Amino acid sequence: MKVSNYKPNQTLVETSDFTVLLSYDVPQVVVLHKENLVLVNDKKYSNTTSKHKNAYVRTLCDRTQTIIPALPAEIQELTGLETR
Repeated sequence: MKVSNYKPNQTLVETSDFTVLLSYDVPQVVVLHKENLVLVNDKKYSNTTSKHKNAYVRTLCDRTQTIIPALPAEIQELTGLETR
């Protein structure tokens, strides 16, 4: 597992199976490498978190990937990262 600062108040957690964008330490976007899926946290947090989430999806996610909304509990179960 690799953890790195991406931008202010944003962190990337990378494993061989997925990459997760954390905004203010809350998982917002999960890119599943093998399944070619992008799970986006559908819970409303703040305007800034929404901007972080949308910018990451817009700039870093491949257009061939399927983007689907996910509940925070689903993201937590899949990644093991705590969601609030």
